[in-house]
Amino acid sequence: MNKKIKIGLIVLAILIIAVIIYGLIKVIMPDSTISFYGNRQESAVKISDSKIKETVSKIKESEFINSANAYVGGVLIVNIVIDVKKDTKLLLIESMLDKVLELYTDKEKKDYDFQVFVTCKEDTEENSAYPIIGYKHKTSLAFKWTNNS
Repeated sequence: MNKKIKIGLIVLAILIIAVIIYGLIKVIMPDSTISFYGNRQESAVKISDSKIKETVSKIKESEFINSANAYVGGVLIVNIVIDVKKDTKLLLIESMLDKVLELYTDKEKKDYDFQVFVTCKEDTEENSAYPIIGYKHKTSLAFKWTNNS
């Protein structure tokens, strides 16, 4: 074969390999300018830190609460962690959380899921009903609870 044809084929092969490698890199490695969670948060209302503090204050108003914490995490989820006093009934927790949800606008409730973790550090019994986890999806009207009984 002619020397010029061999060089041309080698250059063409190198270009084809370079294009294939570039394509694989674009498919395998995500674009670092794009958010990890995609565009799901673009249209959502941001919940302020003062709203979260107000949520914790509202929860602590109840006499059966030992401690409470709340934060916005992940993809549009309001996480609430509550430690209750021994023998607190789930019905009391549910009614308190209904009052807490009144702090949020309809738009916030349609954008965010609410997740509640309820513990009782005072209850050391082996067959304790705690921990209990409640979850309210943005399309739900009420919390769904784990059944530990």
